[in-house]
Amino acid sequence: MPESFPELEAYFQRLTDITDNIAIINTPYDADHDKDFADMEAFFTDIAGRKWEDCETNYYDLFTSYFTFHMKIIEETIKEAREILNPEKRPYLKHLVNYSKKTSEWFAQLKRRRRTVLLATAV
Repeated sequence: MPESFPELEAYFQRLTDITDNIAIINTPYDADHDKDFADMEAFFTDIAGRKWEDCETNYYDLFTSYFTFHMKIIEETIKEAREILNPEKRPYLKHLVNYSKKTSEWFAQLKRRRRTVLLATAV
């Protein structure tokens, strides 16, 4: 595994912990939402800064599995927040919706880049 790629289980455990903290927006519990959202954005910046499209197939498939799971949890958190409609948490819901759009677009672009890499190496 190239040096620029992390061990995925530990890497995505950190993201899972952050995502769990984000999901607290749908509860009455106190949390530092600003810090949690900053952590999530920083983690995504790290993800987006790596060339996942260049890694080996098994590693790429595992990465996409973990990342898809993260995106599904975010979507569920958004859905639940919309049902609860807590006005105090509305800015965080908006932030989460924007994050979801941004990560979905990035993920779609990654998949296109991956296809390009695979086609280039197949010739």
